[in-house]
Amino acid sequence: MSVLDTEKIESRAYQEVIAASASDRNTLVVLPTGLGKTIIAVMVASIKMKDDQKILMMAPTKPLASQHCQTFREFLNVPKDQLKVMTGDTRPEERYDLWTDRRGFFATPQVVENDLISGEVPVQDFSLVIFDEAHRATGDYSYVFINEKMDVQNLALTASPGGSKEQIMEVAENLDIDNFEVRTEDDPDVEPYIEEKEVNWINVELDDKFMEAKSKMESAKRDQLKKLKSLGQLDSTSNVNKTDLLKLRGQISSKLSKKDDPKLYSAISRVATALKISQAVELLETQGVSQCFDYIDGLENDDSKAASRALENEDMQKARNLIKYLKTEGEEHPKLDKTVEILEGLEEDGKALVFTEYRSSVENITERLKQEDMDATRFIGQSGDQGMSQKQQIELLDEFRDGEHQVVVSTSIGEEGLDIPAVDYVVFYEPVPSSVRSIQRAGRTGRQESGEVYVLIAENTRDEGYYWSAQHKKKNMNKVLQQLKNEEMENQVSGPQRSLNGFKSEEEGQEQEQVDQNEGDRVEIVVDDRENSVAKKLSKMDVDVDKQRLEVADFLVSEDTAVERKQAEDFVDSILDSRLFDQIIEMQDYSNPILMIEGDNLYSHRDVHPNAIRGALATVAIDYGMAVLWSDGNKDTAELLNSLAKREQEDKDKNIAVRADKSPTTDEELQKYVVGGLPGVNTKIAERLLKEFDTIQSVYTASFEELKTVEGIGEKKASEIRELIKRGYT
Repeated sequence: MSVLDTEKIESRAYQEVIAASASDRNTLVVLPTGLGKTIIAVMVASIKMKDDQKILMMAPTKPLASQHCQTFREFLNVPKDQLKVMTGDTRPEERYDLWTDRRGFFATPQVVENDLISGEVPVQDFSLVIFDEAHRATGDYSYVFINEKMDVQNLALTASPGGSKEQIMEVAENLDIDNFEVRTEDDPDVEPYIEEKEVNWINVELDDKFMEAKSKMESAKRDQLKKLKSLGQLDSTSNVNKTDLLKLRGQISSKLSKKDDPKLYSAISRVATALKISQAVELLETQGVSQCFDYIDGLENDDSKAASRALENEDMQKARNLIKYLKTEGEEHPKLDKTVEILEGLEEDGKALVFTEYRSSVENITERLKQEDMDATRFIGQSGDQGMSQKQQIELLDEFRDGEHQVVVSTSIGEEGLDIPAVDYVVFYEPVPSSVRSIQRAGRTGRQESGEVYVLIAENTRDEGYYWSAQHKKKNMNKVLQQLKNEEMENQVSGPQRSLNGFKSEEEGQEQEQVDQNEGDRVEIVVDDRENSVAKKLSKMDVDVDKQRLEVADFLVSEDTAVERKQAEDFVDSILDSRLFDQIIEMQDYSNPILMIEGDNLYSHRDVHPNAIRGALATVAIDYGMAVLWSDGNKDTAELLNSLAKREQEDKDKNIAVRADKSPTTDEELQKYVVGGLPGVNTKIAERLLKEFDTIQSVYTASFEELKTVEGIGEKKASEIRELIKRGYT
């Protein structure tokens, strides 16, 4: 029987062509929203799932991952229980069995990343990894790490890979892409499936009181810029925007790391003040009175010098009074009235999506629409006290799809991928400068039926700049995509085309082969499960990472050596709130406690005199006898930890302390605790030993040959275990 249910699926010609092309190469598929990228993924997966091979599909959110799982269950001749949504809620002891027993997996990249670090994923059993919303594969996003760890064929899907050639090629290189399949709305094989989508740019005018308040705040900001110019940090005070200020802050921080200069401390504080004022201006311009008022009011609870300086500024006080007056008069933002006016044009059974950048605006818009007797509901992320759980998100989307709500007001979580068909109107409460996000938002309409997009722009504000920025980036992206369509991959990605892993050098491949051969004898480091950035770096090295929740220290490299990692800013904060010495005292149970400080701006954080910081360091080193190591970032931290572990475990032949901080309370925990006392056996390997041999007795009587077959137990560990079990007590 074919894995693909050909009776149910109604593929289009372009989908079949793309799927065939992507069946044996690492492929980036760029296809407008609503044209069936997921169906292409199903078709490619059906080819790769033959002979019981596994596939993995990832998406940025759990609702989207769950949606993909439902689609695969519908169109594949695979038992439904073999297609599994993996979540962080699954018990650790069950995860390895799930990854081993099932065939298709759907998850957020964070879940996959954590299980790869912990060694739970049998990578060798997978034949395909699918990256949905692949434009995210930049920087330190989990997709990049997962691609490095999973040495299998890739399929990457997106409607908008980036606004420049550099961004698009970064995605391609990070996912080892050697094949592009690009379709635009103008391609002849796609055009018949594109519905009309009319974009309406709606200008709204701010009244005199708004503009007066804005002018006062901009004057307050100029005061800070003039001071920065007098300090030699700015050449001009004209046209300095938020991006410029953020860049300047980074430059000053870099200078502070090299010299202790009071003028630089003053400058970085002025930048912080200017940024706070700039944020208030943006909220008033683009969102409304309530959002701006609440933000300025919140500065009262901000104990920083930057916040108090902003509030004490005479022009800022005048602006605050004007905004307070507008609020008492019931004024909000003309965009709110315009949104109501637009949505009043909806048919009785029509649907609309309203997008806004700010959660507070979601609340304001939703409440206003309800006051106008519209059936509106909010759709927001999980963070914060009033956030929506993933279960609530999925339920709301089901209700919206079934016609239980007419309007959904959403933050950026609603932009990507979610299946919300037949939306008649999409309203941008503000333009976004990102071409990727602009395309994602607009793609929510004009899918099965024609639709309209409305973009609200406040005149003479940064809205206008964002509009032109998005237009330019979109135009540039279309130009780059056209180039990709017309050129061969070897002319686009540096280096000649190779196999599916063509961007890995031969040396890297040889190193990986050597790592695989010695997997059982790797050094081990116990990592606190909140230290994910360093855990990722360690897992790329010859290190067996055991993630646990540690009560003391952040890393254990042997039974004697524990490491507390503090970023420079956190180190200074821990001096102020007295955490530092409480943590240092707790680490005295280890004979070799180490404090590792990460970062090079130790003296540029908070208003703490450098001598106080030096005094704390002296106390740590002399009074508590604790070594202090310095690291310039999480990669350097991982390298140092690896060196420490090798020194302790290989040169000194010490075991790692992997026992639980808390006493075991169940039989299962007690069994793992006992087996975890064997040389080189962490909780993860203890679990594998018990699953292989069933009982503690069987583990202890297992032969050398039987032991070394267990993942994570090489010849060295198997020999040490057998020798210890046979050795007499003296």
